[in-house]
Amino acid sequence: MSLRNILLILHIAGAGTWFGANILQAVVPRLAGHEDKRIVAGWFRIASRLAKPIYIPAGVLILITGVWMVLISDAYSFASAFVIIGLTVIVIGAVLGNVVFDPTSTAAAQALEAGDEAAARRAMGKLGGFGALDTVLVLFTIAAMVLRLGA
Repeated sequence: MSLRNILLILHIAGAGTWFGANILQAVVPRLAGHEDKRIVAGWFRIASRLAKPIYIPAGVLILITGVWMVLISDAYSFASAFVIIGLTVIVIGAVLGNVVFDPTSTAAAQALEAGDEAAARRAMGKLGGFGALDTVLVLFTIAAMVLRLGA
């Protein structure tokens, strides 16, 4: 197996992890919505901590393998549109994680535990909106990679 194929497998595994974790975060709150509020609050406390075990390792894996594949490629470069898109979405994902997902998940958990339904709905709405945005960006990036836009 070639180095490129090993890197590509790892790259796809990282993207699949990011995309899959986003889908899970979109589905679990809706499924848990009929459960006790403590269960839903517990989910949001867990969601606020997903960066370290899931998102950061996936993002780093995607970044390292992507950069490495560009460095060993004769077919594309850092000026290729799909490479620029990929790098940009990694940065956007890191910013959203730190600025939106972590603090808003914590706020949702606190609001649920305090019985503040309005604040919980606002936080969950914000998470849903930004989660959808992040997921669409990841899916668009996957499509850009598969199609090698601008290569």
